Amino acid sequence: MTLTINIKVRTCIPLAVALCLLLMTINACKAPENIFTIGVIASTSAGNTAYEGFLAEMTHAGYVEGRNIRYIFKGVNEEDEQDVDSRIRELLGQDIDLLLSFGRRGSFRSKELTKGTDMPVLFCGNAWPVEDGLVESINHPGGNITGVKPANSIAKALEWLKYIVPGLRKVWAPYYPDENLSAAELPGLEKAASQLGIELVLAEIRSIKEAVAAIENLPEDIDAIFRLPTGVIDPKNAEISQAAIKRRIPVGASIQMDDAVLITLTNDFYNAGEKTARLAQQIHKGIKPADLPIETSEVKLIINLRTAEEIGLNIPDDMLGLATTVIR
Repeated sequence: MTLTINIKVRTCIPLAVALCLLLMTINACKAPENIFTIGVIASTSAGNTAYEGFLAEMTHAGYVEGRNIRYIFKGVNEEDEQDVDSRIRELLGQDIDLLLSFGRRGSFRSKELTKGTDMPVLFCGNAWPVEDGLVESINHPGGNITGVKPANSIAKALEWLKYIVPGLRKVWAPYYPDENLSAAELPGLEKAASQLGIELVLAEIRSIKEAVAAIENLPEDIDAIFRLPTGVIDPKNAEISQAAIKRRIPVGASIQMDDAVLITLTNDFYNAGEKTARLAQQIHKGIKPADLPIETSEVKLIINLRTAEEIGLNIPDDMLGLATTVIR
Protein backbone atom coordinates (compact mmCIF):
# COMPACT_ATOMS: atom_id res chain seq x y z
CA MET A 1 0.00 0.00 0.00
CA THR A 2 2.77 2.38 0.92
CA LEU A 3 4.61 1.73 -2.33
CA THR A 4 1.50 2.43 -4.38
CA ILE A 5 0.87 5.77 -2.63
CA ASN A 6 4.49 6.89 -3.19
CA ILE A 7 4.23 6.10 -6.88
CA LYS A 8 1.05 8.14 -7.17
CA VAL A 9 2.59 11.08 -5.32
CA ARG A 10 5.71 10.99 -7.50
CA THR A 11 3.53 10.89 -10.56
CA CYS A 12 1.34 13.81 -9.40
CA ILE A 13 4.22 16.17 -8.54
CA PRO A 14 5.60 16.57 -12.09
CA LEU A 15 2.04 16.87 -13.38
CA ALA A 16 1.33 19.69 -10.93
CA VAL A 17 4.55 21.47 -11.86
CA ALA A 18 3.72 21.16 -15.54
CA LEU A 19 0.24 22.54 -14.91
CA CYS A 20 1.65 25.53 -13.01
CA LEU A 21 4.12 26.24 -15.80
CA LEU A 22 1.32 26.05 -18.33
CA LEU A 23 -0.82 28.53 -16.36
CA MET A 24 2.13 30.89 -15.98
CA THR A 25 2.74 30.77 -19.71
CA ILE A 26 -0.90 31.50 -20.47
CA ASN A 27 -0.91 34.48 -18.06
CA ALA A 28 2.31 35.80 -19.53
CA CYS A 29 0.78 35.74 -22.99
CA LYS A 30 -2.26 37.74 -21.94
CA ALA A 31 -2.46 41.28 -23.33
CA PRO A 32 -1.36 43.94 -20.82
CA GLU A 33 -3.96 46.16 -19.23
CA ASN A 34 -5.40 48.60 -21.76
CA ILE A 35 -3.65 51.94 -21.26
CA PHE A 36 -5.44 55.12 -22.33
CA THR A 37 -2.79 57.10 -24.24
CA ILE A 38 -3.23 60.85 -24.61
CA GLY A 39 -1.02 62.97 -26.85
CA VAL A 40 -0.76 66.48 -25.44
CA ILE A 41 0.31 69.59 -27.33
CA ALA A 42 0.82 72.90 -25.52
CA SER A 43 3.11 75.90 -25.41
CA THR A 44 4.71 74.62 -22.22
CA SER A 45 4.18 72.01 -19.55
CA ALA A 46 5.67 74.13 -16.77
CA GLY A 47 3.23 76.59 -15.26
CA ASN A 48 0.37 75.57 -17.54
CA THR A 49 -2.47 75.93 -15.06
CA ALA A 50 -5.05 74.30 -17.33
CA TYR A 51 -2.82 71.25 -17.80
CA GLU A 52 -2.32 71.03 -14.04
CA GLY A 53 -6.08 71.04 -13.55
CA PHE A 54 -6.47 68.40 -16.23
CA LEU A 55 -3.92 66.06 -14.64
CA ALA A 56 -5.35 66.54 -11.14
CA GLU A 57 -8.89 65.74 -12.26
CA MET A 58 -7.76 62.67 -14.21
CA THR A 59 -5.91 61.41 -11.13
CA HIS A 60 -8.94 62.10 -8.96
CA ALA A 61 -11.03 59.98 -11.36
CA GLY A 62 -8.66 57.03 -10.93
CA TYR A 63 -6.36 57.46 -13.92
CA VAL A 64 -2.85 56.67 -12.74
CA GLU A 65 0.06 57.21 -15.11
CA GLY A 66 1.87 53.99 -15.91
CA ARG A 67 -1.05 51.87 -14.73
CA ASN A 68 -4.04 52.81 -16.87
CA ILE A 69 -3.03 56.06 -18.59
CA ARG A 70 -0.04 57.47 -20.43
CA TYR A 71 0.64 61.08 -21.39
CA ILE A 72 2.93 62.02 -24.27
CA PHE A 73 3.65 65.74 -24.02
CA LYS A 74 4.96 67.92 -26.86
CA GLY A 75 5.84 71.54 -26.20
CA VAL A 76 5.35 73.92 -29.11
CA ASN A 77 5.76 77.52 -30.17
CA GLU A 78 2.13 78.55 -30.73
CA GLU A 79 3.20 81.30 -33.12
CA ASP A 80 5.04 78.84 -35.39
CA GLU A 81 2.57 76.79 -37.43
CA GLN A 82 5.28 74.51 -38.83
CA ASP A 83 6.44 73.64 -35.31
CA VAL A 84 2.86 72.96 -34.24
CA ASP A 85 2.22 70.72 -37.26
CA SER A 86 5.46 68.82 -36.72
CA ARG A 87 4.67 68.02 -33.07
CA ILE A 88 1.11 66.96 -33.89
CA ARG A 89 2.36 64.57 -36.56
CA GLU A 90 4.83 63.10 -34.06
CA LEU A 91 1.98 62.42 -31.63
CA LEU A 92 -0.24 60.90 -34.30
CA GLY A 93 2.57 58.50 -35.12
CA GLN A 94 2.74 57.17 -31.55
CA ASP A 95 -0.51 55.16 -31.39
CA ILE A 96 -2.40 57.62 -29.21
CA ASP A 97 -6.08 57.27 -28.30
CA LEU A 98 -6.81 60.98 -27.91
CA LEU A 99 -5.17 64.20 -29.14
CA LEU A 100 -5.38 67.02 -26.58
CA SER A 101 -4.46 70.59 -27.50
CA PHE A 102 -4.01 73.60 -25.23
CA GLY A 103 -4.14 76.78 -27.28
CA ARG A 104 -5.91 78.30 -30.27
CA ARG A 105 -3.56 77.45 -33.11
CA GLY A 106 -2.88 73.97 -31.76
CA SER A 107 -6.58 73.16 -31.66
CA PHE A 108 -7.15 74.36 -35.21
CA ARG A 109 -4.15 72.47 -36.61
CA SER A 110 -5.12 69.34 -34.64
CA LYS A 111 -8.47 69.29 -36.39
CA GLU A 112 -6.91 69.89 -39.80
CA LEU A 113 -4.29 67.15 -39.43
CA THR A 114 -6.81 64.55 -38.23
CA LYS A 115 -9.35 65.32 -40.94
CA GLY A 116 -10.71 62.14 -42.52
CA THR A 117 -9.71 60.00 -39.51
CA ASP A 118 -11.60 58.84 -36.42
CA MET A 119 -8.98 60.28 -34.05
CA PRO A 120 -10.83 62.14 -31.25
CA VAL A 121 -9.53 65.67 -30.64
CA LEU A 122 -10.03 67.64 -27.44
CA PHE A 123 -9.13 71.32 -27.08
CA CYS A 124 -8.79 73.69 -24.16
CA GLY A 125 -8.38 77.42 -24.58
CA ASN A 126 -9.87 78.38 -27.94
CA ALA A 127 -12.29 81.24 -27.34
CA TRP A 128 -13.76 81.16 -30.83
CA PRO A 129 -14.42 77.50 -31.73
CA VAL A 130 -17.38 78.28 -34.01
CA GLU A 131 -15.76 81.30 -35.66
CA ASP A 132 -12.55 79.33 -36.26
CA GLY A 133 -14.51 76.56 -37.92
CA LEU A 134 -13.51 74.04 -35.28
CA VAL A 135 -17.08 73.02 -34.54
CA GLU A 136 -20.49 73.40 -36.14
CA SER A 137 -22.07 74.83 -32.99
CA ILE A 138 -21.52 75.01 -29.23
CA ASN A 139 -24.24 72.46 -28.43
CA HIS A 140 -23.58 70.13 -31.38
CA PRO A 141 -19.86 70.23 -32.25
CA GLY A 142 -20.04 67.59 -34.99
CA GLY A 143 -16.92 65.98 -36.47
CA ASN A 144 -14.20 64.58 -34.26
CA ILE A 145 -13.56 67.52 -31.92
CA THR A 146 -14.94 69.08 -28.75
CA GLY A 147 -13.49 70.96 -25.81
CA VAL A 148 -13.58 73.81 -23.32
CA LYS A 149 -13.53 77.45 -24.34
CA PRO A 150 -12.65 80.36 -22.08
CA ALA A 151 -15.41 82.74 -21.06
CA ASN A 152 -15.29 86.13 -22.76
CA SER A 153 -14.02 88.07 -19.75
CA ILE A 154 -12.89 91.21 -21.58
CA ALA A 155 -16.22 93.06 -21.60
CA LYS A 156 -16.96 92.24 -17.95
CA ALA A 157 -13.39 93.06 -16.88
CA LEU A 158 -13.67 96.53 -18.44
CA GLU A 159 -17.09 96.93 -16.85
CA TRP A 160 -15.66 96.07 -13.43
CA LEU A 161 -12.86 98.60 -13.97
CA LYS A 162 -15.50 101.26 -14.65
CA TYR A 163 -17.40 100.29 -11.49
CA ILE A 164 -14.31 100.48 -9.34
CA VAL A 165 -12.87 103.73 -10.75
CA PRO A 166 -15.21 106.70 -10.22
CA GLY A 167 -15.73 108.85 -13.31
CA LEU A 168 -13.74 106.57 -15.60
CA ARG A 169 -13.88 107.92 -19.17
CA LYS A 170 -10.54 107.36 -20.91
CA VAL A 171 -8.56 104.10 -20.89
CA TRP A 172 -5.11 103.41 -22.31
CA ALA A 173 -4.65 99.89 -23.70
CA PRO A 174 -1.24 98.64 -24.87
CA TYR A 175 -1.06 95.73 -27.31
CA TYR A 176 1.45 94.00 -29.58
CA PRO A 177 0.29 94.42 -33.20
CA ASP A 178 2.21 91.46 -34.64
CA GLU A 179 0.78 88.89 -32.25
CA ASN A 180 -2.31 86.87 -33.17
CA LEU A 181 -3.73 86.83 -29.65
CA SER A 182 -3.63 90.59 -29.20
CA ALA A 183 -5.17 91.21 -32.60
CA ALA A 184 -7.94 88.68 -31.91
CA GLU A 185 -8.90 90.33 -28.61
CA LEU A 186 -9.03 93.93 -29.84
CA PRO A 187 -12.48 93.88 -31.49
CA GLY A 188 -14.08 92.63 -28.27
CA LEU A 189 -12.36 95.34 -26.23
CA GLU A 190 -13.37 98.09 -28.65
CA LYS A 191 -16.98 96.90 -28.67
CA ALA A 192 -17.10 96.76 -24.86
CA ALA A 193 -15.59 100.26 -24.55
CA SER A 194 -18.17 101.67 -26.97
CA GLN A 195 -21.06 100.10 -25.06
CA LEU A 196 -19.73 101.43 -21.75
CA GLY A 197 -19.13 104.95 -23.06
CA ILE A 198 -15.38 104.67 -22.59
CA GLU A 199 -12.85 106.31 -24.90
CA LEU A 200 -10.23 103.70 -25.70
CA VAL A 201 -6.67 104.82 -26.49
CA LEU A 202 -4.89 101.93 -28.19
CA ALA A 203 -1.10 101.87 -28.16
CA GLU A 204 1.14 99.60 -30.21
CA ILE A 205 3.84 98.32 -27.86
CA ARG A 206 6.73 96.04 -28.83
CA SER A 207 8.74 95.82 -25.59
CA ILE A 208 8.35 96.20 -21.84
CA LYS A 209 10.74 99.15 -21.91
CA GLU A 210 8.53 100.89 -24.45
CA ALA A 211 5.43 100.18 -22.35
CA VAL A 212 6.96 101.60 -19.14
CA ALA A 213 8.18 104.72 -20.96
CA ALA A 214 4.71 105.25 -22.41
CA ILE A 215 3.09 105.00 -18.95
CA GLU A 216 5.56 107.49 -17.50
CA ASN A 217 4.48 109.96 -20.18
CA LEU A 218 0.73 109.32 -20.29
CA PRO A 219 -1.38 112.51 -20.37
CA GLU A 220 -3.25 113.47 -17.20
CA ASP A 221 -6.64 112.72 -18.73
CA ILE A 222 -5.96 108.94 -18.85
CA ASP A 223 -8.12 107.49 -16.08
CA ALA A 224 -6.94 103.85 -16.22
CA ILE A 225 -4.93 101.23 -18.06
CA PHE A 226 -6.44 98.03 -19.41
CA ARG A 227 -4.24 95.00 -20.11
CA LEU A 228 -5.05 92.59 -22.89
CA PRO A 229 -3.08 89.33 -23.18
CA THR A 230 0.17 90.28 -24.92
CA GLY A 231 2.80 87.55 -24.88
CA VAL A 232 5.73 89.89 -25.50
CA ILE A 233 5.23 91.91 -22.31
CA ASP A 234 3.04 89.70 -20.08
CA PRO A 235 5.98 87.93 -18.34
CA LYS A 236 7.30 91.33 -17.16
CA ASN A 237 3.95 92.94 -16.41
CA ALA A 238 5.11 93.74 -12.87
CA GLU A 239 7.12 96.60 -14.36
CA ILE A 240 3.95 97.98 -15.95
CA SER A 241 2.09 97.68 -12.65
CA GLN A 242 4.79 99.52 -10.72
CA ALA A 243 5.01 102.28 -13.33
CA ALA A 244 1.22 102.69 -13.12
CA ILE A 245 1.27 102.78 -9.31
CA LYS A 246 3.87 105.57 -9.39
CA ARG A 247 1.50 107.55 -11.62
CA ARG A 248 -1.45 106.53 -9.39
CA ILE A 249 -3.23 105.04 -12.39
CA PRO A 250 -5.52 102.01 -11.85
CA VAL A 251 -4.83 98.90 -13.95
CA GLY A 252 -7.44 96.35 -14.97
CA ALA A 253 -6.88 93.09 -16.85
CA SER A 254 -8.80 90.29 -18.52
CA ILE A 255 -6.10 87.73 -17.78
CA GLN A 256 -4.10 87.13 -14.61
CA MET A 257 -0.85 89.06 -14.67
CA ASP A 258 1.23 89.97 -11.62
CA ASP A 259 -0.23 90.41 -8.12
CA ALA A 260 -0.04 94.24 -8.19
CA VAL A 261 -2.75 94.65 -10.87
CA LEU A 262 -5.66 96.48 -9.23
CA ILE A 263 -8.53 94.42 -10.64
CA THR A 264 -8.54 91.27 -12.74
CA LEU A 265 -11.46 89.33 -14.12
CA THR A 266 -9.93 86.23 -15.63
CA ASN A 267 -10.80 82.73 -16.65
CA ASP A 268 -10.18 80.05 -14.07
CA PHE A 269 -7.81 78.00 -16.20
CA TYR A 270 -7.40 75.30 -13.57
CA ASN A 271 -11.16 74.82 -13.73
CA ALA A 272 -10.96 74.73 -17.53
CA GLY A 273 -8.44 71.89 -17.23
CA GLU A 274 -10.74 70.00 -14.87
CA LYS A 275 -13.65 70.32 -17.30
CA THR A 276 -11.43 69.16 -20.15
CA ALA A 277 -10.49 66.08 -18.12
CA ARG A 278 -14.12 65.17 -17.61
CA LEU A 279 -14.68 65.36 -21.37
CA ALA A 280 -11.63 63.11 -21.89
CA GLN A 281 -13.12 60.53 -19.53
CA GLN A 282 -16.37 60.51 -21.48
CA ILE A 283 -14.48 60.04 -24.74
CA HIS A 284 -12.56 57.16 -23.15
CA LYS A 285 -15.92 55.55 -22.32
CA GLY A 286 -16.85 55.62 -26.00
CA ILE A 287 -18.86 58.83 -26.36
CA LYS A 288 -18.03 60.61 -29.61
CA PRO A 289 -16.73 64.21 -29.44
CA ALA A 290 -19.50 65.22 -31.86
CA ASP A 291 -22.03 64.41 -29.12
CA LEU A 292 -20.28 66.32 -26.33
CA PRO A 293 -21.25 70.04 -26.20
CA ILE A 294 -18.52 72.66 -25.86
CA GLU A 295 -18.11 73.74 -22.24
CA THR A 296 -17.09 77.17 -20.90
CA SER A 297 -14.62 77.75 -18.09
CA GLU A 298 -15.58 79.66 -14.97
CA VAL A 299 -14.15 83.12 -14.17
CA LYS A 300 -12.66 84.62 -11.03
CA LEU A 301 -12.47 88.22 -9.81
CA ILE A 302 -9.25 89.35 -8.11
CA ILE A 303 -8.99 92.73 -6.36
CA ASN A 304 -5.74 94.05 -4.92
CA LEU A 305 -6.59 96.16 -1.87
CA ARG A 306 -2.92 97.06 -1.28
CA THR A 307 -2.64 98.58 -4.74
CA ALA A 308 -5.92 100.46 -4.21
CA GLU A 309 -4.49 102.01 -1.03
CA GLU A 310 -1.23 102.92 -2.78
CA ILE A 311 -3.00 104.84 -5.53
CA GLY A 312 -5.54 106.39 -3.15
CA LEU A 313 -8.61 104.52 -4.38
CA ASN A 314 -11.37 103.48 -2.01
CA ILE A 315 -13.12 100.20 -2.80
CA PRO A 316 -16.46 99.65 -1.03
CA ASP A 317 -16.86 96.53 1.08
CA ASP A 318 -19.79 95.30 -1.01
CA MET A 319 -17.51 95.18 -4.07
CA LEU A 320 -14.83 93.36 -2.12
CA GLY A 321 -17.45 90.85 -1.04
CA LEU A 322 -18.02 89.89 -4.67
CA ALA A 323 -14.36 89.11 -5.30
CA THR A 324 -13.05 85.56 -5.54
CA THR A 325 -9.72 86.74 -4.13
CA VAL A 326 -8.80 89.91 -2.25
CA ILE A 327 -5.10 90.69 -1.96
CA ARG A 328 -4.52 92.62 1.28
